Amino acid sequence: MPIVEDHNQTSDAELSARFNQHFSLGGSSKLVDAEGNMWYLSQDRELANFVALFEANIGLPMGRVFHNSAADSLELILESVDGKNFGFFAKRNRLKYLQSLWEVYGWGDFNIKQNSITTEVFPAVISGFYLSVLEQYFGKRTKIQWRQLQDNLIVCDVSDLETSLTKPPQLPNMPWATTEQHNDSVYAREIERRSIGWGIDGKISYVLPCDLINRIIYNAGGYTDTYNKSLGQYWRLNGIDNRYVTSTVCILQSLKQLFMTSDIYVFISETNNWSKIIDSHLKPTGLGSIKHVNSSGNVDEFSVEINQTAILTIGKLAGLWERANGKQSICSVDLTSTEFKVRFESLLSYN
Repeated sequence: MPIVEDHNQTSDAELSARFNQHFSLGGSSKLVDAEGNMWYLSQDRELANFVALFEANIGLPMGRVFHNSAADSLELILESVDGKNFGFFAKRNRLKYLQSLWEVYGWGDFNIKQNSITTEVFPAVISGFYLSVLEQYFGKRTKIQWRQLQDNLIVCDVSDLETSLTKPPQLPNMPWATTEQHNDSVYAREIERRSIGWGIDGKISYVLPCDLINRIIYNAGGYTDTYNKSLGQYWRLNGIDNRYVTSTVCILQSLKQLFMTSDIYVFISETNNWSKIIDSHLKPTGLGSIKHVNSSGNVDEFSVEINQTAILTIGKLAGLWERANGKQSICSVDLTSTEFKVRFESLLSYN
């Protein structure tokens, strides 16, 4: 008798229930936590590859930018912890709660006594998250230097800073960097427990806050001299603050390239079945805030909601369009008061 593989045999009911309770599905398949923060699913080495692509496009090492952006994004998310009553043994219970969040997010584990992290997440990013945990737990500003000892083991050298905790800055003139209303729509994903973190469909997986990407755009906004100037032929941005144009283009290009380096097949039919493509490739990762508007000739138009997922969605959509059409694209992105209007056409046709 042939052996039939049960793809659900490694799913963890308890961990899946905690994950699905922590997040709501939100309208348009958005992954939203109780405070309205939006998240997206990252798998395997996508994050590490994205960092490498972004550094190549902007022309500078970006480890510290990713680290600081991660720290600020999680610090804002952890603000809600201060309102919780941890009862007796409050410090110990607070630590257990923070560790449980890491488990739900798929980030692995940390040891606050040894200042070590066991994880599948890119070191600069996870150490930024760990910095926020330390500051939330001890209630004071901290500086860390991280070192990767093994593939999955990071240790941090920690020192206190003589400064008070101040809230990370809001992102000015970035209307898509806003939180979302949480609702009671059930999110249902089967999570597979792994020795480090968790997985989905056999792949290393974890969720990341969308605010991370928007803060990278903010923190890298001043790097206008070193970036790859040829990227301008692929992207036309209108309505976005001039300070963010260069870093946004580099983010979008890197997200497109990240998808193009995958082996994922995208089939586009004569009827332009973009709704099915969105359902298959964007919604499962939390990037469903988009709808196909029109296709005419070699031009496809989309509407993307103004929310924290917008730039992630547009970047991946560009990769989907090029993979489906087998052509390089030029993408026009117009930010209006109500939406991002996104238009794709062949680069050859445009020229």
